[in-house]
Formats: sequence, C-alpha cells, structure tokens
Amino acid sequence: MATLAEAAAHIFLGERRFYELLDDGVITRRPAGEYLLDDVRKEYIAHIRKVAAGRGADANIDLATERANLARQQTEAAALKNAVARGELVSIEEVGRQLEAEYGVVRQRLLGIPGLLAAALVGLDAASIEKRLQEAIADVLTELHEAHDLASEVENKK
Repeated sequence: MATLAEAAAHIFLGERRFYELLDDGVITRRPAGEYLLDDVRKEYIAHIRKVAAGRGADANIDLATERANLARQQTEAAALKNAVARGELVSIEEVGRQLEAEYGVVRQRLLGIPGLLAAALVGLDAASIEKRLQEAIADVLTELHEAHDLASEVENKK
C-alpha cells in the first residue's frame, strides 16, 4: 500500500499529473494511502500503450474519426476545386469589379441624356418633356440590355 505521492513517484510523475490521470480515469482512485503500486504501474503502462497506438495522440482522440474527418475535408476541397474549374463558382472580387464597371457605363449613358435632349425640350409642355425623357431613358436601357453592347463599353472603359 502506498500514498498518492508515493504512487506518483513510482511511475515517475508529479502529483499534479497523477491527479489528472485519476480525473481522466486512467488510474483507479483509491482511498488515501491505499494505492497498490503494481496496479498503478499496470494501469499507467496500459495508458501509455494506448497513446502509443495512436502515434502519440491524446488517448481521447479517435484515430479513425480523425482520418474520416480528414477524408471529408479533402473531398469537400476537391468538390470546391471542381466547381471552380467548371465555372460554377466565381471570385467575388471579379464579380465586384465587373459590376462596378457596368454601373459606370450605365451611369455615364444616363447622365448623357440631358445634354442630348436639352435643346430639343425647350418650349415643350411638361407632358411632352416627360414623354421625351422616358423615351430617351428607355432607348439607353434597351441598348444597354444587349450584353455585347455593355460588354464592349466596359472593355473600352478599362
């Protein structure tokens, strides 16, 4: 029979680490002064063997589970890479640059309307002015709706 301190010293551990092993259930907790050194040594060696079987990993980590997690992550990474290669995913930065360029063209074209119509609107009544402005805006939007037109203007703007 041995005390906790003697049992810890028997397996070359400090008392703090011995308490951790007790808390983890590695070594069976006994009443004060009743540790059997042979039992403590056997339980500790069994624990060390489990750790060694996991290639140095913590005994609480399941190697098969960790391998399954790694395989899942590798599968997800491959799926993401394939989606990018197929063009199903795009860079958010590239989309942002493209939208910024397109909005710039739309803005430029719409802001040009007053200069195109100013002289033609002089002397017209409000209803006629509104009608001409709506037609001009509709014309610009129709032109911009054609993808090749907008794409060429965006390229020229770059």
